[in-house]
Amino acid sequence: MASGFNFPPSGAPNVNSSTPLRPYYGSPLDSPLQQYYQHTSQLEEELSHHSELNSQEAARELFSYGMIKYLTLAIATPFENAQTLLQVQYLPNDEGASSSSNDDSRAAEERRDEEFRRAQEEVEEEEYFNSGSGSGGYYSSNPRRGASAEDFPASRSNANRLDPSAAVFHERKDIDQSGYLIRADLYDADSRPAFQLAPIEGGVWKTVTDLVKHPTEGWLSLWKGQYTNWVYEILHLFAQPTLEATLNDTFDLYDDTIPLVHLDRFGPNMATMVTSHLVVGLILSPLELVRTRLVVQTADPTQKKYTGMLNCISTIISEEGVSALWGGVNLIPTVLYHILTPLIANSIPLVIDRVFNISASDSPLLFSVAELGLETLDLLIRLPLETVRKRLQIQIQAKIPGKRYETVIETRKRPYAGVIDCVYKIIQEEGGQHKRLSSKKSDDGEVTFVDRPWYGSWGVRGLYTGLGMHLTSNLAMFAVGAVTNLQDEGDDW
Repeated sequence: MASGFNFPPSGAPNVNSSTPLRPYYGSPLDSPLQQYYQHTSQLEEELSHHSELNSQEAARELFSYGMIKYLTLAIATPFENAQTLLQVQYLPNDEGASSSSNDDSRAAEERRDEEFRRAQEEVEEEEYFNSGSGSGGYYSSNPRRGASAEDFPASRSNANRLDPSAAVFHERKDIDQSGYLIRADLYDADSRPAFQLAPIEGGVWKTVTDLVKHPTEGWLSLWKGQYTNWVYEILHLFAQPTLEATLNDTFDLYDDTIPLVHLDRFGPNMATMVTSHLVVGLILSPLELVRTRLVVQTADPTQKKYTGMLNCISTIISEEGVSALWGGVNLIPTVLYHILTPLIANSIPLVIDRVFNISASDSPLLFSVAELGLETLDLLIRLPLETVRKRLQIQIQAKIPGKRYETVIETRKRPYAGVIDCVYKIIQEEGGQHKRLSSKKSDDGEVTFVDRPWYGSWGVRGLYTGLGMHLTSNLAMFAVGAVTNLQDEGDDW
């Protein structure tokens, strides 16, 4: 045969070859295309393996972070809950106390009117069906069938007085038609519900101790709403940066991880940052509403309205409507809060660097002093908004009446019309020079009132509840930072 031809080698084909029909190719690595496919398959296997490892590591890190966040919130929750109770507590002055007493009477009368009206409607409906005038005259087995309007208490009645000559009573008390005491004064301990705290006369720590000592509250009351707050913080942590990064990519802006102080044009990045906080804050605002109501309600199992986060959401939807979770009187303070809070917090370094011309690297101590001053200004702006927002959150405007919302501290019975009305009523009713701190009863039965100290006569004091705790925290952080800067300067020398 001609030697110029290459014939396949004799013998059986190479079954180990990747191309058994063409065994004369020899090793599969001799084919560049086969080398590419084999390398690709190996790379895919390695990537899938690393992906599984990365997913497991990410899940472990997420779980660890969630637990650390939960424990961190557990440390701060008792103090935050105490501040919330102080912010929503209603402590009127002399004029406000009489106005509050009238409000209580009017609120009780309105509740009796509503009960009387509903009872009359039931009687009329039963009489209509039992008389055979409607739907074939169905028989009703309601035990209240045949009741008349005389069987129900009058909607508005004059207050009766207990007999002062009775041996069991030492003083006369105003009662309504049903026999319940009418509270003539918020500081009257005899007419205060058993599940409610006395007016809190101190700060955050005093509130914590009062909660622990109260028979229906106890230690567990310090962590009301912690799970709801944890869910809010975790969702906000993932949603806000994701939305901010998406907005920055959409408008082709710098990376959101770059501090605003290092950007020449910080306006667009500031806008996307505030927008992301606002949108996420509005979406998650029902959780803030739920947390406030869970914290303020009593822990007495026979009196509390909500049993948990999901029950609170479902009850609000059934009684007040879905719009109550986002709209109503809570909408404006929620929008203002989620705009001003990130805007002011992220503007402080910009103001110090570009307005005061103070550099953190050149003058760290002076920078810390300026930061402390601006953070104090931030508190003066933000605390009144927080107070107003929390007071509006506990207002229940039920379309379908349900179980009464009983609070662990005294709150204002008459609802506020809005942000401006709330600020005005706090200054008018809870400020003034004659504001009483508490009432004390001597052994002979004489009641005396203790005046508040000089700082308690500020008209706007009710708007700045908890200011002392925040200032103390800021001063502590300033001291730690100042000591650290001095140590760094000493190391440089």
